[in-house]
Amino acid sequence: MRVALVNYTAGGVSGTGRHVALLARGLRERGVKVEVVTLRDAWHIAVPVLRAATFTLGVTFKRLEADVIHVHNPKLAGLALKQPSRSVVTVHGGMIEFSLKYGGLGRLATKVMNGLLRRAGAVTSVMMSEAEKNGWIWVPNMTDLRAIEAVKSAGDSYVLFVGRNDPIKNYPLFKKVVDMLGVPYKAFGVEEVASWERVIAHMKSADCLMITSLWEGMPSVLLEAWAARCPVIAPAIPAFKPFQPALILARHTLDSYIEAYRLLDSRRSEIVEHGYAIVSELDYPNVTSKYVSIYEGLLTRF
Repeated sequence: MRVALVNYTAGGVSGTGRHVALLARGLRERGVKVEVVTLRDAWHIAVPVLRAATFTLGVTFKRLEADVIHVHNPKLAGLALKQPSRSVVTVHGGMIEFSLKYGGLGRLATKVMNGLLRRAGAVTSVMMSEAEKNGWIWVPNMTDLRAIEAVKSAGDSYVLFVGRNDPIKNYPLFKKVVDMLGVPYKAFGVEEVASWERVIAHMKSADCLMITSLWEGMPSVLLEAWAARCPVIAPAIPAFKPFQPALILARHTLDSYIEAYRLLDSRRSEIVEHGYAIVSELDYPNVTSKYVSIYEGLLTRF
């Protein structure tokens, strides 16, 4: 079997990039031939408003020696037209994210993307509720348990924020919460750039990870925190509600997050153990197997 994985920055710092890199590794370990296609590999115009459309065009005219094309961004769903019956599109967040970010233009773009998604052989989502709502296949996010176990603890205890400087991540709320609590914190990705290993090291000794995002799919940082046995406070949005036993959920208000933080001491052990039990099933070889089953189904059906 030959699979082409298409993503802007596979192996980069983004959660989607890490997901694709782990999937590529898992597939190769199973003897699958993998071609990873990123911005480095196809023509595009490096302007944000034009990047997705031009990269899609560049990949369309690129010769791919693949039985299955697996696209990891709904913005690139037009690539499903390259070989519709043998294409997979994975949605790493919910489609509503585009409307939250771009308003009316985002809603229009979402309609176009949904039309293209219907042409794909299969559509998967890392987000359980989005998969159920849209009739997609739920394939959860993945992580590398062995790599996380190998990282040594930093030894310093902070409330952590881990995420890019993007309004959807809602960093201002996090900052208000830690300032009101008067606790030491680190904001990786916004106030400080750090390697993946350093972030994991701090998770292993953290007071907690605090996620304040307006919207998420199934973020890699959540799985990494669970694997590092770091307690997580997260917003009560659809991405996190199915995993409530492994989290302390809060509303998007200052008071609610402060209340959630004050529950940490009484619930720390409980949510850490639940989180580790969940992530133990999400090691990359296990999740890779789910994708392989989808690929095989497409090749058998068509």
